Amino acid sequence: MNFEEILNAQEAMLPKREKLPLGNFYRKQIDGKYRFVVELKDALTDSIAFCEAVKKDAQWSLRQRVKHQLHFESHEDSGGLYELELESGNWQTLSQLLFASPAVVAQKSFTDQVVGGLMDYTEKLHAEGVYQLCFAPSNIFFRKGDNTPVLLTHGSFYLTMGNQRDLYGDCERFVAPEVLEHGAVDERSDVYALGKLIEYLFEQGSMPFEYKPVVKKAIAADPAQRYKSIDDMRSALSQRRSTIRGGIAVGSAIIIALLCFWVYVEIIPPAESIEFVKPVQSEMESDPFDAVYDPETGALEEDTTLQSEMDAMYQKKAEEILQRRAEREAEEEKQAAKRKAMRALGSKNDKEGEEEDEDE
Repeated sequence: MNFEEILNAQEAMLPKREKLPLGNFYRKQIDGKYRFVVELKDALTDSIAFCEAVKKDAQWSLRQRVKHQLHFESHEDSGGLYELELESGNWQTLSQLLFASPAVVAQKSFTDQVVGGLMDYTEKLHAEGVYQLCFAPSNIFFRKGDNTPVLLTHGSFYLTMGNQRDLYGDCERFVAPEVLEHGAVDERSDVYALGKLIEYLFEQGSMPFEYKPVVKKAIAADPAQRYKSIDDMRSALSQRRSTIRGGIAVGSAIIIALLCFWVYVEIIPPAESIEFVKPVQSEMESDPFDAVYDPETGALEEDTTLQSEMDAMYQKKAEEILQRRAEREAEEEKQAAKRKAMRALGSKNDKEGEEEDEDE
């Protein structure tokens, strides 16, 4: 089985034709090669405004050398414009992708990559004054095996058409009310369309908490109540995610702390209550050797007489020491006075001897 046969087998498992706002999307053989084309609606090709818009859209798209832009060529015959031929690649719409693998939406990385990629390219479109206006699943393409979203045509080139409902048909739910009613179109119109796409992605499951308030504001019927730009919408979404991550971190820390406390309580044995008894104070404060044995009672009694005699002896000894110290001090004073008198007498004798020598 060659590559073309493998592609044919895969295509047999998917809807053969996908209905797009512009017409039918399918794969056909051109010059011996299989190409993906969009067969335009007759109701649209009858409009000169539509045909001119397709040509302008194709010329503008060719200058966009980014991974989110799908280039195409318009084919005409004697009857006029009838078909768009997509650049070489194995393409599928978001509708076909979800039909083949509906569980892919449950992958958070897929949703974030799709929404983030569309936000990035939409901001670039707005910088050049171009608006997408419709993010219907049949209006978003993917290369098979790659989750990078790409866009084919851009709605703002077709605003010259008299009736926008003829262009979008069954995809009106993904288009802002002001676009369908020929009101003022700006960045908030794409905010609405992108919010509707996110709502669609989570129709079969629970929408993540961070998306809910953002989508609710994005799809408000009144443009003044929506986000003013894709950048504001992206910032709100990032803030919600940061808040959730912070809450999860705090909650995890609390759970870990409680778990550690529980482990500590379970591992460490409980402390036993020990009653400390105050020791009984002995009534016998005096030295037991000072007690006297009483043969009649068989008990030791304190000998107060012996204690008194010992006190008297210590008192007498102290008085004797003091008396000897006083006598020694008195004797020292007496000897000092005697030495002083002797020195005075010696001085007097020396003076009298000197006077006698002078008389002679």
